[in-house]
Amino acid sequence: MPLKEQPMTASHSHHPTPARRQLLRTVIIALAALLIMLAAGGLIGSLLGMGDGGQAMPKSPFGVGMKEGGGGMDRLSNAILSVQSAFSKAMTGAISLLSTDPAAIWTLLALSFGYGVFHAAGPGHGKAVIAAYGMARDQAITRAVLMALAAALLQAIVAIALVGVLSILLNATAARMGEVATLIEALSFAAIGVVGLVLLWQKSGSLAALGSASGHQHAHDHHHGHDHHHHEGEACTHHHAPVAVEGSGLKGAVAAVLAAGIRPCSGAIIVLVFALSQNVLGIGVLAALVMALGTALTTGGLAALAILAKRTATRLAGRIDSQGALTTARVLEVLAAAFLAMIGISLLIGTLVHDGKGLG
Repeated sequence: MPLKEQPMTASHSHHPTPARRQLLRTVIIALAALLIMLAAGGLIGSLLGMGDGGQAMPKSPFGVGMKEGGGGMDRLSNAILSVQSAFSKAMTGAISLLSTDPAAIWTLLALSFGYGVFHAAGPGHGKAVIAAYGMARDQAITRAVLMALAAALLQAIVAIALVGVLSILLNATAARMGEVATLIEALSFAAIGVVGLVLLWQKSGSLAALGSASGHQHAHDHHHGHDHHHHEGEACTHHHAPVAVEGSGLKGAVAAVLAAGIRPCSGAIIVLVFALSQNVLGIGVLAALVMALGTALTTGGLAALAILAKRTATRLAGRIDSQGALTTARVLEVLAAAFLAMIGISLLIGTLVHDGKGLG
């Protein structure tokens, strides 16, 4: 017996266990997805003419140090910021008219809603967080829209709290408000990076497990292929195009909403500050909430389109074979999670580097 056990022991020492192979595949998949997203981001940036790192980023017209897009696409950012500046002037003008024309409140609310819609369509991380998370977790579209609404409302609430606490209670200057807002912004980016990395690890593990089980599943599908065609309406163990079953994780959804929403909307801040200076803070709060509704409309719509695009790709792959549909879905989920992680990490690094140059 000892002579028979010795070769088995030696054999086990040279071959990794299934758990180790699974871990190695997970790490490789996660790193590959991050590299793909990094390369894609660099390629898109070069095609869009992103400015070099030494070039100053466009300034926000809102005077609180918030970077609207969180990126360096100079021409696009300048165009977005110029339109936002026009919106801000129109909104502050409407607030000024309130003392003589109460009906100007409707103009203010319409401008606030329009700003929210336009602002969310420009460069920014909020819609990307909700859309990428929705794709990675295969969220139901209704849940993704509700997440978008919650994140937008949270942005407005944070802006209201920021102005209320700093301006009313602490008599803080605009510069001080900008410093606090930048700190909150950095925390938001860090939270997005953490949510993305956790999600990337989970999805990479799912894809790695799918790859290891595909051989067994292929044999099973071949064995029962004829029965599957005759009993499609019945429960079976075959892989179909995946449905939104993984999107039920409430904790992950709340984490994504918090990560995207704790960064206050700078448009809401300027409206609130100006309304406070005109002694109509209540109207400023109402305008900030209406602005959030406009933001949610765009963010939720883009998230729904992203989820539909993933499901369409999965359905098309399912016409070839069910295993291909499942693999396609898992690959898209991994890439979406990697995209989410890269957003948080790159924006956090960009914020720290930008602030470091400013301090220097």
